[in-house]
Amino acid sequence: MRLEPRQIEAFKRNGFLAGLPLLSDDACTRFQQRTEAFEQQYPDAAQWAFDIKANLLFDWVYEISVTSALLDAVEDLIGPNILLTNSIFRIKPPGSNTHYGWHQDAARIQVEPPFILAYLAISNATRANGCLRVIPGSHRTVEPFRLISYACNRKVARTIDVDERLAVDLILNKGEVALFHCNTIHGSGENLSHRPRVALINDYTPADARQSTGTGSGQLVRGVNKGTGFMSEKVPVGAFTLDNILARRRTLMRYPENVLMGPLESGEQPTFADDLPQSG
Repeated sequence: MRLEPRQIEAFKRNGFLAGLPLLSDDACTRFQQRTEAFEQQYPDAAQWAFDIKANLLFDWVYEISVTSALLDAVEDLIGPNILLTNSIFRIKPPGSNTHYGWHQDAARIQVEPPFILAYLAISNATRANGCLRVIPGSHRTVEPFRLISYACNRKVARTIDVDERLAVDLILNKGEVALFHCNTIHGSGENLSHRPRVALINDYTPADARQSTGTGSGQLVRGVNKGTGFMSEKVPVGAFTLDNILARRRTLMRYPENVLMGPLESGEQPTFADDLPQSG
């Protein structure tokens, strides 16, 4: 899935690309079945396990995130040395009022060179079920924002004064991917349909990048990591094992200032959700 020069230029101009074919129907079906099976087996853990660095917990999340065709497209945008720095589920059940306000992912902790996000449509993404919406050209600067409380013990930035008339709906078929710049303003609405909207969003960061605050971490998925701004993370063995849960915990404790959690206040201790005793 190498990008054509016109696609690269469009990404630089608009801050996103959408509708790139990636996954087969069978691959999407298997992924969704595994997702639903986990939710049924571990209903209390699904919220935190799917929310931050799921790529450290599930081998099947990691495997789909390192699909060669996907990494080819990412390489065309950020270069040959690539870190997978986060995988996060975005699931909206039928009739769900879950929605995400306008935001820029690198508003609180800026990353240079910038990372990109890949939205993998495990199911169709439509206006009716709350597809991703973006503001073209908004990636050139970080806009003013306010902080609001969110799930799993964290706060998130919400961009102020967005002109929604400029928004573009990223309507995707099952198996397609959308790529967007970490500073592209985006959000999504409620799922008013009778089917779930299932997606996985991955962050891919140049290995030589540095954060404006703190030290990042990621899994090297292509090339080499000779930088000092992002430390190495383990590749998961198996799915939701104790070793994987503890590896995720150690990562979040040692490198807590990531773009999802934001910077720590003076004297603040890292906080995140998992189901193990905190002394474990």
